[in-house]
Amino acid sequence: MRMTPLTEHHPHPGELVEFRIPDRLVAKARHAPVDSTPPSLVQENHLRRRLANARAGQAQSPWLGICFDLPGRIDPSAMARALRRWILRHDTLLTYFSTGRDGTTRPAADSPADPVGEEAQLVRHRVAPDDVHVEVVPRGTWDSGSELRDFLAERFRTDTDPTAWPPFTAAAVLREDSSTLYYAVDHTHTDGYSITLVFDELRALYESELGRAPAVLADPGSYAEAVLDDRRRAAALRLDGPEVRRWAEFFLSGPLPSFPLELGVPDGENRPSTALELDLLTPDRSDAFGKVCRSHGAGFSAGLLAALGIVHHELGGRDAYRGLSVVHTRNEPGRQSAQGWFINLVPLAFPLADAHGTALPLPQLLAGAGKSYAEAGDLTLVSPLRVAELTGFSLHSDAAQVLPVVSYIDARRIPGSREWRDAHCEALVGPSPASEVLLWINRVWDRTYLLASYPDTPRARTEVPRFFHRFQQVVRGIADSA
Repeated sequence: MRMTPLTEHHPHPGELVEFRIPDRLVAKARHAPVDSTPPSLVQENHLRRRLANARAGQAQSPWLGICFDLPGRIDPSAMARALRRWILRHDTLLTYFSTGRDGTTRPAADSPADPVGEEAQLVRHRVAPDDVHVEVVPRGTWDSGSELRDFLAERFRTDTDPTAWPPFTAAAVLREDSSTLYYAVDHTHTDGYSITLVFDELRALYESELGRAPAVLADPGSYAEAVLDDRRRAAALRLDGPEVRRWAEFFLSGPLPSFPLELGVPDGENRPSTALELDLLTPDRSDAFGKVCRSHGAGFSAGLLAALGIVHHELGGRDAYRGLSVVHTRNEPGRQSAQGWFINLVPLAFPLADAHGTALPLPQLLAGAGKSYAEAGDLTLVSPLRVAELTGFSLHSDAAQVLPVVSYIDARRIPGSREWRDAHCEALVGPSPASEVLLWINRVWDRTYLLASYPDTPRARTEVPRFFHRFQQVVRGIADSA
């Protein structure tokens, strides 16, 4: 699956239909009863930042999406029924959030200009399953792919509000030879792994609605239960606990992670973002890269971090790697198919050079990265947001700032992944202002590639490609040393 900024997505024209919740049910949902399940810590952080950015007039695109092709002209009514069944499988999609003070609640969307500070309570509301219905709304035939993309972009921006229900939107472009399905949802209810699961599940439910084959799908479990587990773990953390001490040591042992080259963005400011996609390894070279890494005590993920460290030292003059890596928290077997935000950040730090500033040899570097990655695994279920509360350490200078993170997914393990390429399956992301570099590295069946999002400045357009082309050379060099 290719990760594609929506601005670089090129849809084929055709007849557009939307899959909409009827207005009467949308209106009824505004008075849905309160659900006692609080937001998870990452959900709460996301919601408060989103509301703060809205108050400050900071543009952002906090949704994730997916599109893929189905053969021939699909049956819109059957797809609408499939979408309803899919929504009902995932409890998080039946919820939205409001703000409340002094025991009162109201949908935040009722008064978006009202201040929503730290004192405001975020209250979850749950829509009854009987109030979920999906109808087909024709939107005519589109001859221009760019105009179609602009229409979808506006829908994704306006119809994925986590303070209203539904927080998702879907559509399809119908053609005689193929149809393309689109789905987008606010980040509150999904993550990069969850969004990829839509492909296999929704296709199976659609085939079932057509009567071709029953949908044999695993029980997705409950994201609400995962949220309660998250809150219980966070509440158990103590300032003098070993997990908090390890995070505090990371916070205090050096500056927060940052891209090692100048990006041309003044402190405290953002710029519109752009993206770079780059192939790293063929399947054979991916296998060879993993073999070299394992021979020196590092897995594939740690090997990528070691390669990043080499470039940090060569081009940025850094003698130690300090970074934040994305890890998943789907540790319960019954939650492998759930929609939700099942990710966390862990801190990584390891030396790149000796006391004299000389670069460490590759075996020693890989061993250090592997050791750091293994130790960070103990913090997978420890919330850095709660640690920051306990220690008083701020992770963000303001609501618009996003820390640079590195994400790696071996997507070959995801159901349906062998068929992504033939179905032109793409994970879609929206443009957001940026001051730092975010990096996603994905291993799929036909390649390992990276997508980097970075500020669109003249300086960054020079430095970021220079950095990652060198990273590409390093990764390939490690693979070729097998």
